[in-house]
Amino acid sequence: MCYAYTTILRQLTHYFFSHFSTLIDGINIELTNFDFSLWETLPELDFLVVKNVKSGEEMGSRKASYKGLDFIIEPRGKAKIKGSIHKFFNDGEHNANRFTYDNFQQAVKRLAQFGVKPETALLRGFELGLNLDTTATKIENNTFLDSILYCRGVERSDMEINGKAGYGYAYKSTNAKYKFYNKSEQSTTQVQLLRIETKFTRMRAVENYGINCLADLLDRTKLTKLIIDKYLKFIDETIYFEWDQIKTPRRLPTKYKSKFKDLRNPNWWIKDERSRIDRQRNKELLEKLIKTYAKRDIKSILKDLISLELSAFTRTKKCYEYTEFEPLKEWNCLDKNAQKNVTNTPRIVRCDNHEPSEGKEKKKYCLTCGKEITGQKSDSKYCNDQRKCRDKAYNLKVSEKRKAKRSKKEKEIINLIKDLGNEFNLIRTTNPNRKKIKGVPSRKTSIIATIGGKKKYYHGAAARFFLNEFDKRLTQNLLNTVNNE
Repeated sequence: MCYAYTTILRQLTHYFFSHFSTLIDGINIELTNFDFSLWETLPELDFLVVKNVKSGEEMGSRKASYKGLDFIIEPRGKAKIKGSIHKFFNDGEHNANRFTYDNFQQAVKRLAQFGVKPETALLRGFELGLNLDTTATKIENNTFLDSILYCRGVERSDMEINGKAGYGYAYKSTNAKYKFYNKSEQSTTQVQLLRIETKFTRMRAVENYGINCLADLLDRTKLTKLIIDKYLKFIDETIYFEWDQIKTPRRLPTKYKSKFKDLRNPNWWIKDERSRIDRQRNKELLEKLIKTYAKRDIKSILKDLISLELSAFTRTKKCYEYTEFEPLKEWNCLDKNAQKNVTNTPRIVRCDNHEPSEGKEKKKYCLTCGKEITGQKSDSKYCNDQRKCRDKAYNLKVSEKRKAKRSKKEKEIINLIKDLGNEFNLIRTTNPNRKKIKGVPSRKTSIIATIGGKKKYYHGAAARFFLNEFDKRLTQNLLNTVNNE
């Protein structure tokens, strides 16, 4: 049975998912007023001259790699550090385990042995990202990746991991790159890890947040606002749709069936230019249909996983969460979603793919508006909303019957004119082109056609259709006669 995936209370702190969070990872900093001769005296740094791969020509820069970071000395005397500060904290082994804000502070302090002062280390780029453990969801990472319909209005490109394609997607905008990829494939860990990352390629993307140097990332207030606006917001705005959950629009209300075919098409979101308001309206409609008719909402599952990882990132050594990162807690209503309606007992509800168990009442929905009517009578087809949906369905059936009857009569008239031509007498009882005069009752148009001594009567719309088709036939005959002469 498919249950709605929910989050876990703050008391479940140490075991579930907490060992895989990381937020600040890749960094690119330039040191100002720095004497790089200090690096040349350190035994840990072994500098090599950077050469052009194709020509073998020396580029003039020197580089030393140490525990996940590259220390670079450029010809003009600039000193830079690039790489994963998370991997640096783990002595260069990996960056797939837990990396909290406290760990980040410790890693920055360890850079002091290389002469790095956070206040003078200018940021030229950095990454915000989380490693999400998707094992307990029983959903494959590729399912999460393939569910992305739209992200930042740009076309996605495949990412290669360990020389293989098909393990992730990247969305590159002017100032940043947004990545979704299978972290477990990259880190060769046994746990299923999904990585969601924002990489700032130009610092003007964060200049309004007062983030210029490494010390600014240690400022909890600035970092919190940056996470909300530049990381969590992009996840909220990304559009997700899991195809297998709503394979056909059969169960959807009639008014949404045609629109739904566009909403589930990733090319539709990119190809057609539309305003932000129109896109938001369509996004809300798709998410409403997913919540109502899909067995699970993969975006809600993803947001719950992110909430768990954020709580792990902000956790201190004393296991206090969200102490100075309180706004992050409000993003996904962690406490509200993680507890039952009656008690505060923590729970973990998994989202499986199997069908509803026997004996449990199957959900039913109104055939007109799509509202759930599981609690009504077993033979109910429409919701009890003052008979509006029932009457609407009845009127639709009547309209379809009338349309079918009219279509049958029109086919009969066309075949009659085609087969007999002018071999029957036609009596017109009124003028079908007569304009209606206000206050004067109009008479119904009637046609009496005599065929082989028998009379056939047509009235109203059928008579007007008869006259139009008959006039078309006469006009065509006259044109043929003139052409033959």
